[in-house]
Amino acid sequence: MKKWLVTFGFLFFFLIAGLCQKAYVNELTDIVNQNKQDSASAAACNWLAFMGSDYNISQSKAAEMTEKAFQISEHINNKTQKAFALLNKSLALTAKGKYDLALITGNQAKDILNLSDTLKNTEVLSIYHFTIGMILMPQGSFKEETLANFLKALSLAKKTDNSYLKSVCYSSVGKAFDFLRQFEHEIGINKEFLNFASTPPIDTLILAKAYNNLGSAYMNAGDQLNAEKNYSEFELLLPHVKSPYLSWIFKNNKAHRLIGNQQNQEAIQSALDAIEIIKNNNLSPLDKLATYYLLGYMYSIDNDLVKSKAYLDTTFAIAQEVESKEYEMYAVSGLATVEGLLGNYKASAEYLTRQNELAESISNEKSKINANFLNIQYQTERKEAEMAIQNERLRQKNILNYILIGGVIALVLIMLLGFRNYNSRQKLQKAKIAELETEKQLLATQSLLKGQEEERSRIAKDLHDGLGGLLSGVKLQLGAMKGNLILTEENGTAFNRVLNNLEESISEMRRVAHNMMPETLLKFGLQQALTDYGNGLSHQQSFTIQCEFRGMEKRLDNTTEVVIYRIVQELINNAVKHSEATSILVQLMRHDEEHLNITVEDNGKGFEVNEVQTNSAGLRNIASRVKYLNGKMDVQSELGNGTSIYIECEIKSYG
Repeated sequence: MKKWLVTFGFLFFFLIAGLCQKAYVNELTDIVNQNKQDSASAAACNWLAFMGSDYNISQSKAAEMTEKAFQISEHINNKTQKAFALLNKSLALTAKGKYDLALITGNQAKDILNLSDTLKNTEVLSIYHFTIGMILMPQGSFKEETLANFLKALSLAKKTDNSYLKSVCYSSVGKAFDFLRQFEHEIGINKEFLNFASTPPIDTLILAKAYNNLGSAYMNAGDQLNAEKNYSEFELLLPHVKSPYLSWIFKNNKAHRLIGNQQNQEAIQSALDAIEIIKNNNLSPLDKLATYYLLGYMYSIDNDLVKSKAYLDTTFAIAQEVESKEYEMYAVSGLATVEGLLGNYKASAEYLTRQNELAESISNEKSKINANFLNIQYQTERKEAEMAIQNERLRQKNILNYILIGGVIALVLIMLLGFRNYNSRQKLQKAKIAELETEKQLLATQSLLKGQEEERSRIAKDLHDGLGGLLSGVKLQLGAMKGNLILTEENGTAFNRVLNNLEESISEMRRVAHNMMPETLLKFGLQQALTDYGNGLSHQQSFTIQCEFRGMEKRLDNTTEVVIYRIVQELINNAVKHSEATSILVQLMRHDEEHLNITVEDNGKGFEVNEVQTNSAGLRNIASRVKYLNGKMDVQSELGNGTSIYIECEIKSYG
């Protein structure tokens, strides 16, 4: 009897929570159906569009609600709801991969909020920062900015009573930590999310999302036991939530986990169940893309190439329909592999060419979004600077008025105090200007170096993953073709020569990619990277490179390691190219947690220091990097007596 009462209470609890959840959506729907031209109608349309598939609102219906909210807010001149509608449009553009237009639209919303009397509307400001984070996250170049925007969105959401907005922001922060590979923080924020979702009044949909997110966080961290516990709780809630979207997420993610455990048939069945959910509930085309592509991938693993090709063809067709270049690229990449396995080498090569074109197009799109984001940051900072100047002018004007009023009473005294005050302000202003100028130069140097290293990393990745994969694919295809062709001895020799040239091209491409951003530096640190670089450069050469390290056992900050690596690399290259030295010595000595000394010496022919420092672009580049580290550089050299370069700089460690 007692067990029956507990079970009844459990079911009654979720029934009431589910009814509360539906009541809010029904209330918003009733407001919309009244077709009034007021702020309540605009807000209801906006929230229905924002909640979207979580509450069984189709993509087309969400777009309709967004447009209606925009028209109403325009009609009644409600700037807050107009900004909200623009943010919903921006999120819809982001889902389609149109990041550049999404950023422009989001910035239009920010401009409206800045000019609006409702600047303190916490909910819409939270949604703005959430939207900017969603736009930046797929770019990969703004991971810290993405996390900062999501954290700001969550901070603002916590100041409201909107449980759904809080849940969205919690999820986004967890995803940002996932992108940064900070799984411990991802688990921590999702535990906080679950604690919030478990606090009455409970929304079963939000609670289900919290369990799913925590399960994913544990899975990312490799803790499969805790992951499955949370996924089980998520599955138990699905019948009470009655959300096709969450049911699809469960089946789709379950397929991923099963294929990872090599349970191919079970994974395929779970993905097919996800397809049925999509078909029966008219979910987003993007959801279809995720599952169709997954099925194409799983069937290829299961060696059912015909079905794999069919699902990949469907993925390609849907991706073209919804203008998703990312999934279009994924589809043609899979089709290239399948066609190659089927022996259709011409079709495989055509798909590889198409993949390369799409990758370049996506890269260009990301370059545009990066440039626009930096431009928007600049414009925002400029506006803030102009506002600060205007406030300063107003403050000075008020001070002048007070001085004039007080002058009637004690003119002489005020003039003396004013003169003294003026001199003090002038000195402070000059000092402040000098300080700001120094900070400006340092910031410009930091931004330039960061941009250079990010671009090196991006190009290296594109070379290795894009061009390298393409050339390797071509090599494999040529090798396969060779076994199927009958060649004369002369043609066979020529064919082998082509294969050897292709192998050399692949090796040269990998060497260039490695020099642009060495993997050893990222994985094993500065000491190992410099040792490998010196050994590689001096191998079978007439000179030797000796590297010595003191106190370098503890890793430094990633950015600092890259800057130091570039400094030493440039100094070694200069010695190799110009000094005609037979021996080069590199020393890195760390005295404490914040200071590092670098010494590079050679026994070469030396040079005139003043002349070379004036005309050498290489030394100027080194000097800019040393300045980035708040360091000093001393160059000592005499003709015929070699060269010694000594650098003192500030560093940071981690780990």
